Amino acid sequence: MARHHGWFGDPAIWAAVQLPTAGSLGVVICTPLGQEGVVAYRGLRLLADQLEQRGIASVRYDPPGRGDGAPSDDPQAPVNGARSAAALLRAAGCTQVAFVGLSSAALLASAAAEPGDLVVLWSPPQSGRQWLRRARSLATIMIGADRTFEGVESLIGIDLTPDQATALASISLTLPGEADALVVRRPGESAPSALAAAEQLELAGTAEFLDTSSVSSVMPTEIIATIVDWLAARVIDSAQVLSAPPVADELDLGNAVERVRWIGPQRLFAIECLPKAATPATPMVVLHAGASEHRVGAGDYQVELARLLAGDGAGSLRVDRRGAGETGEVSADEPSLFYTQAWLEDQDAIVQASGVTGERLALTGLCAGAWMAGLPTAAEPRLVVGIHPLEYRVDPAAPNEFVEEVVMPREVSGRVMLWVQRMYRRWAPAWLRRLRARTGSKADPAAFLTGLSKRTWRTTLIFSEIDQEVFRRLGGPEISQRLPGIVLVDVPTIDHPMFARRTRVGVVERIRADVREAFDLAG
Repeated sequence: MARHHGWFGDPAIWAAVQLPTAGSLGVVICTPLGQEGVVAYRGLRLLADQLEQRGIASVRYDPPGRGDGAPSDDPQAPVNGARSAAALLRAAGCTQVAFVGLSSAALLASAAAEPGDLVVLWSPPQSGRQWLRRARSLATIMIGADRTFEGVESLIGIDLTPDQATALASISLTLPGEADALVVRRPGESAPSALAAAEQLELAGTAEFLDTSSVSSVMPTEIIATIVDWLAARVIDSAQVLSAPPVADELDLGNAVERVRWIGPQRLFAIECLPKAATPATPMVVLHAGASEHRVGAGDYQVELARLLAGDGAGSLRVDRRGAGETGEVSADEPSLFYTQAWLEDQDAIVQASGVTGERLALTGLCAGAWMAGLPTAAEPRLVVGIHPLEYRVDPAAPNEFVEEVVMPREVSGRVMLWVQRMYRRWAPAWLRRLRARTGSKADPAAFLTGLSKRTWRTTLIFSEIDQEVFRRLGGPEISQRLPGIVLVDVPTIDHPMFARRTRVGVVERIRADVREAFDLAG
């Protein structure tokens, strides 16, 4: 068995390919759009692992213009990316192809599949138009009605140009024919009429997996096992030895190069972005994602920031710490490592792998990533930028100690309470749950802030209105006034997760300005 990571095609997809020693069926696991893809990341990795154990190859991918894929604004890139992923499996020797699409990704799987391809559509929307209408309603609740900035519309974790929105809305779910298809529905969910010929199963577990945050997501083990069994039963070609897929180790961005790295004893998965003119003196910026999320950041802002920083003359590392993304093995009961010593050890390994001294180092992160960036590490960074911080503990938590939904326990009973829990998990923004959990907090940020003041040339803390309220209640502004090098920036938004492009653009530009000043870059 072998695993390969890299880029393929032009414009390139980023791909994670898992190959058994021999096989014939290859499965394209289509990437759900926006935050759905972030929350589902580890679960879809578990699906890939279980397919591999049954002798079935798979590819997970970011299409051009999304995640770690090459830049692109082509409205057809999401569907074309799925087709490129299928071509990659065929290039490795797979003679039979299947497409699996969860929620919004069912649209892409349906559109990309060709006659003869197997198709698994998991909780599919009725159509692209219906999905877009629902996504816009949710975005209006969580971001506000003013979701368009510079001609780009923000949904939850994804930005769409008018042409991209039109292309998604135009997708109608169909079956390619000449091969079997499976539709996995939630309890009570109706399947689109165009999928009537497919085998239909109704299974619980999707809501607990997808309709929540990355912290609270519950692995849908029964659904994954069912999909794996269904696909394994439909392998028709004899197994043959598979070859390494033709993925590139680097992505050429013109003025910069990205490459895959594995860091430290835990083999943290990372993507390094360096200017082509980089020297040993080139400053490095470590980018920590928020929550239990992988390296791309909310709305892919860490990818955008990394590539802009390269244009400014700085390198960067965006990394999957333990329990996130491609790092480590995936299990159905993996512990929550929120605010634990394990994450601080991961940060030490990342800093050591950056290859620069503290005077050429910057650390930045969103929410939980801001907590990591603010604590002592293997080198004292010149610059720290904390984005929307909500935690100031200096003593790490134990695994599983931090529970996001303090006010809404995972296990409840009774029809009314179950309905309340589902609605809370589906519609209550993560920042609201965290704020409610912290309103009675007795945490004192003095030690956290004092340490930053002593260790850094500058620490910039960027607050949304939500984070600022927590900080104010804890006495943070008064403490900061007494400490040199602490800069507080208030942003007039309640968008803690940075789902809105307007929020992300402002944060990205602030980080770039701080990095240019800290390291005397011309920009």
